Amino acid sequence: MSKKALRKEVTRRIESHRDDLVRITQELVRIPSVNPPGAYEEMSRKMMGLYRAEGLEPVVATATDDEIRALNLTCPRPNIIARSEGTRGRPVFCLDAHMDVVGIGDESSWTYPPFGGEIHDGRIYGRGAEDTKGHLAIQLIVFRALREAGVELKGDLVLTATVDDEIGQWPGMGYLIEKGFQAHGFQKLDYHIVGEPTGLENLGCLARGRLWYEIIFKGISAHGGNPKEGVNAIEKAIRLAHAVLAYDIQSDPLMGSDTINIGIIQGGEAINIVADECKITFDIRPATKKEVVKRFMDETIAQMKKQDPGFRIESIRLLNDRQAGGIGPDHNFVKTVQAVVGEITGKSVTPTGNMAGYSSLGNAYWTANNGVAGLMYGGGDFSRAHCANEYIAIDELVETAQVFAGLVIEICT
Repeated sequence: MSKKALRKEVTRRIESHRDDLVRITQELVRIPSVNPPGAYEEMSRKMMGLYRAEGLEPVVATATDDEIRALNLTCPRPNIIARSEGTRGRPVFCLDAHMDVVGIGDESSWTYPPFGGEIHDGRIYGRGAEDTKGHLAIQLIVFRALREAGVELKGDLVLTATVDDEIGQWPGMGYLIEKGFQAHGFQKLDYHIVGEPTGLENLGCLARGRLWYEIIFKGISAHGGNPKEGVNAIEKAIRLAHAVLAYDIQSDPLMGSDTINIGIIQGGEAINIVADECKITFDIRPATKKEVVKRFMDETIAQMKKQDPGFRIESIRLLNDRQAGGIGPDHNFVKTVQAVVGEITGKSVTPTGNMAGYSSLGNAYWTANNGVAGLMYGGGDFSRAHCANEYIAIDELVETAQVFAGLVIEICT
């Protein structure tokens, strides 16, 4: 049977499993695997059971406790890996999604329960529905449809449910690609696609860098009625914030412009005490060279220290230090995805590094920067991720599963 005929048969079978795809997505959304702190026990146990139910033999792959604690994270951080071995073992293609979700924010702003997985108007609502519990469910239905259709794989199909995407930390796909796969007897990946909400019309092949600064200021406490007797650490943090926001923004045609977000300002004990400590964080996404931003930050801080003796910093930590990168729009894997999407859906898909203004390759950052063809694609829309009333349309789930199955046939048969 030709690859095109196989794709047609598997596409039909995925449609027949629509109800199971919905049910599994609902079950996963109902598990509140919020990160931070990274509550993975129930979610990882569930994924192990789901992989086993499809006839797979999943393994748990986790960084050491020392490696995890060095990043100020709690243990354990269990990635789950399952594999369908091909007759030749090459190429190795990974379908990936992450188990963690962001918090729900103000629950009163949700129309439907954030961990309810309720269906309304053909949509599954809940935190993680599109980012990325639905894409975990897709993996299972893709494997089932391929098995039922009798598709014989030459290359290995690897399925991963990873940790810590939402905090951009190494113990997830970073650990797997650098250590975890090899430690558990898996070959290095050749192709990797992470299911993320790209609107089914965009293909993440590049991303801006990521510099996450955590800076702690020290001041001198004093009575709030006599503030000149002290040094207000919050005021110093605010001065730095204004200076950083004045940065000369750079841009790139594919990745858009640099962005700067002040995520946290935290300090002070009481309204009538001069704050002797303040923490401020900056999320800076460079579209070009991260070294330009780092030099700006170093020079700005040095100048402020020189101008103001009370400008005292206790610590500066870089929680994320990533260069802009990815495989780029001309890579053969990009062309393959475009062709398969066009055949199955009739749609065109645009390679980009700036989907809806967001800057991420998700887990594909780790693979694309370690010699693997890594991309990001899937159902849902980034504008709904991390927001109240997150949802994924059931039709988007089905279409994504059909595309992913089509890619497995194209690459692994």
